[in-house]
Amino acid sequence: MNIKQKLTWVFAAVACLPVILVAVLVVLNLRSAAQANFLDSSGREIRQIDNGMKQFFESIRQNVEYLAKDPRIATVKGLKNYTAANAEQTPVTEVDQRLQAVFDQFAETHPTTASISLGLNDGGFAGWPDDQKMASYDPRVRPWYKTAMAAAPGSTVRTGAYY
Repeated sequence: MNIKQKLTWVFAAVACLPVILVAVLVVLNLRSAAQANFLDSSGREIRQIDNGMKQFFESIRQNVEYLAKDPRIATVKGLKNYTAANAEQTPVTEVDQRLQAVFDQFAETHPTTASISLGLNDGGFAGWPDDQKMASYDPRVRPWYKTAMAAAPGSTVRTGAYY
C-alpha cells in the first residue's frame, strides 16, 4: 500500500468518524425522546380512561341512589317470590306490575340501563327486563344482595366484580 492510499484511508476515516458519532448521538436522543413521548402520552390516555370509568361508576351510583330513594320502590312489599321450582306458575301481583312500570319508565329515560334488580328480605324479587319464566331464584344468596345488606343503611356499594 503506498502513501497515497494510506492518506486517502486516513482522511476518509477522519471524515466519517464525526458523521458516525453524530448519527449515533442523534439516534440515541431520538430513542430517548420517543420513549419519553410514549410514556407521557400513555399516561395521559390512562388518566383519561380512568376518569371516564370514574364518571361511569358515579352515574351508576347516582341512578341507584335515585331508585333507592323513590318512594314507589323504597316502600314496596309483597313482591313475587321466585325461590320455588314452580315459580313461573305463580301469577305476578299488582305490586309487581306497578314496580315493573316504574322500572320500564326508568329504563326508557335511561337507555343505557342494562338491568335493574330489587330483592327483599322475604325472598321477593323484581327485575328489569322482566323474566316471568324465572324459577329457583333466591336474591338473598346473590353477591349484590349480601353486599348491600352488609353495608350501612343508605349507602351505595358495589360488589367485587365491579372493581
